[in-house]
Amino acid sequence: MQYRTIGILAHVDAGKTTLSERLLVEGGSLRAPSGAYLDSDAQEQARGITIFASQAEFQHGGFTYQLVDTPGHIDFAAEMERTLAILDAAVVVVSAPDGVQGHTETIWQRLGALGVPTFLFLNKCDRAAPGPALAEVRSLLSEDCIDLSGGLGPAAEALAERDERLLEVYLEHGYNQAAFIAAAREMVRQRRLFPTFCGSAREGVGVEALLDGLDALLVPHYAPAAPFAAQCYGVRRQPDGTRLALLKITAGTLRPRGHVGAGKVGELRLLRGAKSENLPLAEAGRLCAASGLPEVRIGDGLGAAPPLPGGALKPLLSAKVLFSCPPQQAVSAFKTLEDEDPALAAEWDAQLSQLTVRIMGQVQLEVLTEVLRTRFGMEVSFAPPEVLYLETIAAPVEGWGHFEPLRHYAEVGLRLEPAPRGSGISFASECPTDVLALNWQRLIETHVFERTHRGVLTGSPLTDVRAVLLCGRAHEKHTEGGDFRESVYRAIRHALMHAENVLLEPCVQLSALVEPADAGRLLSDLSRMSAETAPPVPQGARTRVQAVVPLSETLGYAQEFAAYTHGRGMLSLLPAGYRPCHDTAAAVARRAYDPERDVEHTADSVFCSHGAGRIIPWREAAAHMHCRR
Repeated sequence: MQYRTIGILAHVDAGKTTLSERLLVEGGSLRAPSGAYLDSDAQEQARGITIFASQAEFQHGGFTYQLVDTPGHIDFAAEMERTLAILDAAVVVVSAPDGVQGHTETIWQRLGALGVPTFLFLNKCDRAAPGPALAEVRSLLSEDCIDLSGGLGPAAEALAERDERLLEVYLEHGYNQAAFIAAAREMVRQRRLFPTFCGSAREGVGVEALLDGLDALLVPHYAPAAPFAAQCYGVRRQPDGTRLALLKITAGTLRPRGHVGAGKVGELRLLRGAKSENLPLAEAGRLCAASGLPEVRIGDGLGAAPPLPGGALKPLLSAKVLFSCPPQQAVSAFKTLEDEDPALAAEWDAQLSQLTVRIMGQVQLEVLTEVLRTRFGMEVSFAPPEVLYLETIAAPVEGWGHFEPLRHYAEVGLRLEPAPRGSGISFASECPTDVLALNWQRLIETHVFERTHRGVLTGSPLTDVRAVLLCGRAHEKHTEGGDFRESVYRAIRHALMHAENVLLEPCVQLSALVEPADAGRLLSDLSRMSAETAPPVPQGARTRVQAVVPLSETLGYAQEFAAYTHGRGMLSLLPAGYRPCHDTAAAVARRAYDPERDVEHTADSVFCSHGAGRIIPWREAAAHMHCRR
């Protein structure tokens, strides 16, 4: 059996789920479109959007297609992105009346970054001629989007222009179907060709041509005889609470009760919309759901498979959870949801009795509220979302940590250095091994990375710092592993208390396409939002404006933009990394974080005096360090 995994991707309301169900009808897996086969969750039906990725399969051209229907709303982009790396091909749906929309560009960029072969379907051509939309697709996405609605023959010249050897064949012999299919397959694989089809999913027009194109031009490669390999792209729970790890088998086979690493598979299930059935064998290329693997997490590579690449569409907002149930109940529920959506990053602060989650937007909060009510019987609400700040330093600074209660001993001296933006935390050592043994130095390195260190301006995570080990001391009898953990944490915090700290805020790359009459309003808004704006550029009859904007200034702007452009403008907001905060003083004041009251992240050291531990405040600690004597 030859399996092909395709994902249907689109901006919300482009007709993605309609096309998905039409493919199932054409493939004989669904009698008629219902709108509820894939969007089976009550919230999906109530809101008319896809929230949770779902899958089904159908047969066509002798192949088994495994179809993944993904969310189109930006608030659920992380759910969409998790499926991209396991696709053999993506089908991007563009609405002919609406053209390329904001989230379409986001999807396109992520597919390019992951190297996923991509087909396009210009939908709703019964409502608008495809010509303008096709021109916009070629202008905004790629000139290699070639209309193959009529097959390869009518597009022979355009295809030959994209391949030198094919051009030679074409000029010498004219159109040769075998040569053109072989060349087109390779161009699709290399993302030098994006086959495009026009039609109407609702009316079933153009869908058969899309399927024929997939049959002819998509050639995935699997290794059924190789050792077992699989990747986990999702986690779901059945109504009875059974945890299922969603796997794509990339090599070998998997059976029920088979061993995966240290775990043992229980059942294998084949998911079909809201239903599932037992699967006796999962071969290379197959999607399946396995029970009995509690240690397998989303993104894990199993057997010989590498882990899935990390996502780029990460939440840039956080929200405090307001609940009335016992804290353990709330934390347990959110940890279950985090298992299914790691981007939530639920964090419980015992000191403040505060639970926070990371989110993409307001709609996601509304969905979470309903999920907690229906699945866990919990009534919760959320405080207004806040942006996720980070902190770094502007100049090198030393920090010292000493931990010496009775019968314990460890001391560490570090230098923190600014690192390039986006590089995270790194480690190096300048400490000779005759001063501190290599095994202790490796333990110190582990402790640098094992924790999210908080900055001292707002308590936000520390990033873009190189930690250099200068010196360390251990005691032959009294040093235990946890002692260096305490001294490393204190040394980093000690350095930050003396550092020139920098608050970083998330920014977005704003790209807007507006009527010339609306450009002035947009530019005025961007100036007010402290944006770095490029000069406007004419694009056809409209104006393209691009800018880098602090995320905090864009909250709620999409609705405002839609109002003054009367729905005719196109707005795209893509993550643009972190930059120094444009209103640091105001942000620090809003957070009201006191680093000296954060006892979980103390900069003070502990020395032994008269047989007992004595706390030395961070301002005085450096003078007491043994390494500095």
